[in-house]
Amino acid sequence: MIDVKTADRELQLYIRPQTFPVAIRMLRPGEEIPEKARRPARDFKKLSMNCQVIDMARRYGWMIALTREDHICSLGIAALGFEKPTHLHNSGTLCEGMYTETKAAGQRSEAAVDKFAPGEYSTLLVAPLDRTTFEPHLVCIYANPAQVMRLTQAALWKRGGKITSSFGGRIDCSEIIVTTMRTDQPQVILPCSGDRIFGQTQDHEMAFTIPWTQMEEVIEGLKGTHNGGIRYPITQFMEYEAKLPPKYMEASRIWEVEHGRSQFTNRDRVVAAYRRSFADRVPVYPIVASFAGTLDGLSIQEYCTNVPKAITAMLNYYERYQPDVVLAYNDLAKEAEAFGCRVKYSDYVVPSIDQHVLHEDKAKLAHLAMPDPYKTARLPGFLEQCEALVRAKPPTAIGAVAVGPWTIAMLLRNPETMLLDTFEDPQFIHDLMRVATDFCKISGDAIAKTGIGLSFSEPTASISLISPDNYRDFVAPYHKELVDYFKAKKVGVTTHICGTTYPIYEDLLRCGFTTVSFDLDQQADPTLYVDQLSRFMEVSKGRAVAIGNVDATKFERSTKEAMVADVRRCIDAAARHSAFILSTSCEIPPRSDAEIVKWFMDAAREYGRYDRIFDGAEAAPTV
Repeated sequence: MIDVKTADRELQLYIRPQTFPVAIRMLRPGEEIPEKARRPARDFKKLSMNCQVIDMARRYGWMIALTREDHICSLGIAALGFEKPTHLHNSGTLCEGMYTETKAAGQRSEAAVDKFAPGEYSTLLVAPLDRTTFEPHLVCIYANPAQVMRLTQAALWKRGGKITSSFGGRIDCSEIIVTTMRTDQPQVILPCSGDRIFGQTQDHEMAFTIPWTQMEEVIEGLKGTHNGGIRYPITQFMEYEAKLPPKYMEASRIWEVEHGRSQFTNRDRVVAAYRRSFADRVPVYPIVASFAGTLDGLSIQEYCTNVPKAITAMLNYYERYQPDVVLAYNDLAKEAEAFGCRVKYSDYVVPSIDQHVLHEDKAKLAHLAMPDPYKTARLPGFLEQCEALVRAKPPTAIGAVAVGPWTIAMLLRNPETMLLDTFEDPQFIHDLMRVATDFCKISGDAIAKTGIGLSFSEPTASISLISPDNYRDFVAPYHKELVDYFKAKKVGVTTHICGTTYPIYEDLLRCGFTTVSFDLDQQADPTLYVDQLSRFMEVSKGRAVAIGNVDATKFERSTKEAMVADVRRCIDAAARHSAFILSTSCEIPPRSDAEIVKWFMDAAREYGRYDRIFDGAEAAPTV
């Protein structure tokens, strides 16, 4: 059997690589690491990765042992089996948008990566071939294409035929180490982006691997082809801890959480959904307004009119349930009230308008004063709520619920009367929508200045109330104008529409809403009923974040089994797509059962775990 020094001498003679051939061995758990081997974390005080240490060995002539504790690259860690791949690997998220167009394509790319079984090996050991003190599993030679050609010819000297290799353009450390060891065949290696960036492999370089058991045959092939007339006649800084792409670091963050060294905040989960990625579980919150007040013993009217008590109630609600989103939200009547409508309060249901300022005389529109969000009616108090939530800095996403232009217009005129206007006086509707949209810009600016997220609720834009054509004629142009206005200010806009909305999903997406919250389909006939969440995920394809849609009516009276089943329905329909926040179909009733809300949150946190969703682990029973 050839020895390492002879093998190196022959490679230098016939190939003349610019850098040292590298001996590579994978150590099993408990196998001793050579005393002279450098350890990145211990000796460099920095973490490293597979391509870095291979390149250190071939450029510096160092022996390096890389264990899990020395490692930073989530892709290389998973390939060598130092950790079990996360759901971010298995879902295709680490590829999507960088190497593949979709998560599905990313899943295929991840599945094609050769990997050692988790725990099969514990250490990657590398050293220049002529100085190695261990028997290698393989030797890796970086060379230009002509030198790789010579090595290929040598490998075929005895057997003939062709060498078969495959290329993914990423994770070449898997092809160098895992593929070569698994196949026990020489491999032509196309260095990946990470090797070129972090290993500083040059544009002209390729690599070639030789199983140690075949080294003598390859050397003989070099001599034979040489005698047959086929012949061939940069130190760089490597000691750094790399700044990897954010998606790779998200995988590392999951391992940090699993090992108890970090944790995800409520806001982290929401941010991951907006990035079309995944944290540890599906983000979740119920749509809550007056319910927060009733938990504190407030009447609905007190909650909607006493700002300090409302602020305290919402923060107390957050502390009790720890939702991933908290809303500045009291009721949907305050904007119409600011225009002069009268609000009716109840002990059991949300506030409503019982006197519409334009009901009897639409000519009054010309004389309506534009409300000032800083001075008129209850609008200043709502801004105070927004500011208070921002100041409180809960570790969660926070948003404000304002009323959209169509619903303001309907409340000013009266919904039934305005539906007749769509036939009898469409120009009046456009005039009214102009006023309402201008007000939404003014009030939205005031809300956005507090630093809180912006949402416009449009319950009356439902296709349960108006036709899709009415939405396109009378609502969509103003929605798009509103979204474009705030987009220019770098403010994303969410909308919630009650009832049936699936016929206008494409219209909502064309308007540009960053997030769409929706209700349950209102079809009474079960054969016509549409699961609106599933339909939205099919239609949107990640173009907007989906919020929904556990039945809000269940929160006053339900069984635990029914609540868990509805939570599971939503998670099964949408969680694998990301861009999803589990919530309720609408605002939960003010007199909701506090225990049912807890069932909802508990079921979401357990069944919504991404490791369960992507790894197939069963959810624990929700007790």
